[in-house]
Amino acid sequence: MVKKWRGYIIAALGFFLAVFQLWGGIYPIATQTLRAVHVACGLGMAFMAYTVVKQKEGRPELKDNKILFAMDLLFSVAIVCCVTYFVHELDALAYRGGNPTTLDVVVSCIAVLLVLEACRRSLGAAMPIIALIFIAYAMKSGLPGFLRHRAIDLPWLSTHLFLTTEGVFGTTIGASATTVFLFVLFAAALEKTGGGEFFLQLSYSICGRFRGGTAKVAVVGSGLMGMISGSAVANVAGVGSIAIPMMKQSGYSADDAGAIEAVSASGGLIMPPVMGAAAFIMAENLGVPYATIVTAAILPALLYYLAVFFSVDFIAGRQKLVGMPKDQLPNVWDVLKKGYLYIIPMAILIYFICVARTSAQRAAFWGFLSIVVLYAYQRALKGKDVKGYLKKMFDIMVDGSRQAVSIIAACACAGVIVGVISLTGLGLTLSSALVDLAGGSLFLLLLYTAISCIILGMGLPITACYIILAVLAAPAITNMGVPAIAAHLFVMYYGVLSNITPPVALASYVAAGISQSKPLTVAVQSCKMGIILFIVPFMFVYQPVLILQDIQAVELATAIITSLAGVIAISGGFQRYVLKDTNPIESVLLIAAGFMLLYPENITDAVGLILFILIVGRQFFSLKKGGKVNAV
Repeated sequence: MVKKWRGYIIAALGFFLAVFQLWGGIYPIATQTLRAVHVACGLGMAFMAYTVVKQKEGRPELKDNKILFAMDLLFSVAIVCCVTYFVHELDALAYRGGNPTTLDVVVSCIAVLLVLEACRRSLGAAMPIIALIFIAYAMKSGLPGFLRHRAIDLPWLSTHLFLTTEGVFGTTIGASATTVFLFVLFAAALEKTGGGEFFLQLSYSICGRFRGGTAKVAVVGSGLMGMISGSAVANVAGVGSIAIPMMKQSGYSADDAGAIEAVSASGGLIMPPVMGAAAFIMAENLGVPYATIVTAAILPALLYYLAVFFSVDFIAGRQKLVGMPKDQLPNVWDVLKKGYLYIIPMAILIYFICVARTSAQRAAFWGFLSIVVLYAYQRALKGKDVKGYLKKMFDIMVDGSRQAVSIIAACACAGVIVGVISLTGLGLTLSSALVDLAGGSLFLLLLYTAISCIILGMGLPITACYIILAVLAAPAITNMGVPAIAAHLFVMYYGVLSNITPPVALASYVAAGISQSKPLTVAVQSCKMGIILFIVPFMFVYQPVLILQDIQAVELATAIITSLAGVIAISGGFQRYVLKDTNPIESVLLIAAGFMLLYPENITDAVGLILFILIVGRQFFSLKKGGKVNAV
């Protein structure tokens, strides 16, 4: 019975939040009211959806425990009351300035603790621990070097973190409330109405017949699904459960199958038009339209997926794998005939973001509305009842809100960290320290930042990782003359890499579980296959033309050609195959040629291109002489 009440409360909060957010997509809602309702409902759902300790196999059902339910209900009510106090006292707080009342301090302390607990339950302990370290840092004085600052007392710190717009209710939760939530709702609607299955079947019908077809289906399907789900791990679990067994059945090793899925799924977070939540927060931080972020991310994302695609093909060539039998593949026209309507919401989304240049919030609203209308049309054609349609819409709203819970908790907790950074001035001092440590070298600064992103990303979701590093590291890169959008994309891309980088590589480990392989082996193979993503961020920092900044036609064309050749060369070198198996010397030369092609200098481009052409030409004429030239 208790478990049912949890479900009722989650459904009520989730449905209300979805309706409220959709209303905000049509009519403007006061900023602080929107953020307050977002936090109250989101964290209220977190306490109902996640128990104080994780359910373990063999233990009694914790969600049926009445004592735990009473405690979780108390927490849910408490966060709603704290947020209500914030909204009610909003005007008065401005007049109180730096003189908070005792009630202000008590409410703020309770609220911050509840934020940390909600984040711990939904995302694990790593991020709340980091937040607590930042809080302790703010209250501690006498630290050495650049960490030195004036100690901040509890009343000042707590109220700054909760009762201002620089903490929990700052820009991070603002991006979640205005944009991210509606995109999560859009994704949930597309998935639950059959859009996810349509895109997967479309991938099979287009790519399945080629060499290594099952793996190419995984690459294309995971890229499409990654744009929808916004989570690499969820993407691996969803697409991988189908694609990995099929890859193994067609001849791919368990290690290769797991790595292909992990790398393809991770790339969905950087693939326009619907990138991960971090991209929306980036637009908020930079004060630019979301379309600008999408435009900048197109070429790097394509290079990434081309690298994975060529790696998959080269593995198939080396292992003499063939495409799937035609009778096992869906016909592309049949797939389109049954599901062409699912393309319309994506087209509407792209139109509003890239052509009409409306806000991302408005684009997501119209995209969601188009799914609602099209699904109603589909059911009407089949003569199905209205009651079933309304139930489906209710489930979509509740499920979409439920999926957003972890993002809301992460953004609220990140707000605590960002609040401490703004209050202590740590961002500026750390940026200066990083520049000094790098000795004025942009390359060393980028290298230190990349390592920081990967380490931090091991314990945090990409959204939280980006938020923290965008404040701490991105300004240092920008101070060395790098365009702000390139600096922020650099941080985000390396945060994505933490999904496949050992020792903590969640996407690789989930894929290893499905492929029944060793997790560390899959993670290492994932890094080899995703090597281009380690390089691409350096490329667009040194060559802003790749993110369509300072565009010059000749320079852009040259960058695209050399980058594409470099991607093929590196992929072939690491997979030991291009047109045929490469010997060790050819593999090393291909990798060297690839790096030279990716380095933005005319002389290295020329040498790399010549080297690449010589190796590929030698293989081509060798195969032609033997009559064995194969198509992909």
